[in-house]
Amino acid sequence: MAHQIGSMVDASYVDKRRKPFGDTFNHTVLGLLFTCNAGGSTTTLVGAVAVLNTGVNVARLGDRFMLQNAAGVPKEFTIFTVTAIGATGTPVTFTPAAAVATVSTDKAMLVDSSGVDDEASLDAALTAFNATLYSAVRLAQMTQNDKVYAFRLINDPTGV
Repeated sequence: MAHQIGSMVDASYVDKRRKPFGDTFNHTVLGLLFTCNAGGSTTTLVGAVAVLNTGVNVARLGDRFMLQNAAGVPKEFTIFTVTAIGATGTPVTFTPAAAVATVSTDKAMLVDSSGVDDEASLDAALTAFNATLYSAVRLAQMTQNDKVYAFRLINDPTGV
């Protein structure tokens, strides 16, 4: 079996042509991670103290998210990564820096990783698209490069 070295996409980029909800180059919005209740900076979120038993404002190191305003509209098409968390769960520090500072009512929406980050995610994305065409038998016959090419064709048929 052939192996591919490295990822074929920048996992911190979201294609602006895609809808911000659902599949944004397979950065699917999973749900609310953090709600701001005060102004932060271009690299911090400030919100209520984390509530562990309900999951409110509970961020973890390495969580990936998109910033949205109160209406649910993306502030920018960038995937941010949590790099530090205060003792009470706030402030949350992230990278890269946002274009503008976070404000009260901004939301950090948790996203999944890129569909091409690992073989299992790639197989799942292809099977979800067409389980008949991309059966387990067919996926076993494909190299990783074949799968990445198929994935890219599905997401942007005119861009490959």
